[in-house]
Amino acid sequence: MNSGVTLFNTATFYGPLNVDGYGANLRLIRKCLEQPGVDRSKIQLMVKICMDTRAPVEATGSQWKLDGSAANVRADVEYALEQLGVDYIDIIVLCRVDSAVPIEESVAAMAALVAEGKARHIGLSEAAAPTLRRAVAVAPIFCIEQEYSLWEREIESEVIPTCRELGIKIVAYSPLGRGFLTGMLRSREAPAFGAHDFRLMAQPKMSEANFDTNLALVARSEAIAAKNNCTMNQLALAWLHSKGEDIIPIPGTSKPAHLDSNLAARSITLSAEDVAELDDIFKPESVIGTRYAHMDLCLR
Repeated sequence: MNSGVTLFNTATFYGPLNVDGYGANLRLIRKCLEQPGVDRSKIQLMVKICMDTRAPVEATGSQWKLDGSAANVRADVEYALEQLGVDYIDIIVLCRVDSAVPIEESVAAMAALVAEGKARHIGLSEAAAPTLRRAVAVAPIFCIEQEYSLWEREIESEVIPTCRELGIKIVAYSPLGRGFLTGMLRSREAPAFGAHDFRLMAQPKMSEANFDTNLALVARSEAIAAKNNCTMNQLALAWLHSKGEDIIPIPGTSKPAHLDSNLAARSITLSAEDVAELDDIFKPESVIGTRYAHMDLCLR
């Protein structure tokens, strides 16, 4: 907050994948909000809802249970309000489109909570262009949270043009490719990765078959970073900033030094030639591997 960051992105399910871990990040943010001198009115809380990670789903064995029903939308928002210790959430985001529930039902339930003052805005995540159009027919959609980075550009073809037509902001998650685009991950071995690292298990771009090919693309872009006197993470963020004022990167970080480095990217302006060269290096056909091993987590 002292660095000028006002948007905090979290979720009901952020935390260790167990019963006690559910809601852990909400409770951490509550501690921050309760610190002396913190002005809640100057902070935007963005909370993803409707994914339960407290127990495996019996049918699939997956840890992720999606429920976009109206009843669960309300229950999750009420839970988040309680855990955060606040009266309202600035942006409530349906974390994935539930194929078993019409998007109209989910959005109508979110709109009801906005009308009650428990939320200010509605967001979606991983919503395809046709889904966005159905959603805005029910209620205004403030933003879509979507993976977007140098090595993941799927939304450029349909989703971004649709968002701009409808006035929807794009919140870019994993803008650093889960650390890969920083240039700090040079191999799949420790200490870069732990034995049970989620990225090695669920991110095909980092699989043994694809890792070195994708790493070569990062290496090719290092000269552009050097030319702009910036680090690779700053280059990746500056590239996103160049794509429009309506695109808001949300790089996650666990270290203050990394936070400062990421924030410094705001002062970097890439030339049109640099942007074009990065576009060419990271052409979608040059990046090997899908986004997730389980593609049901992607656009619907």
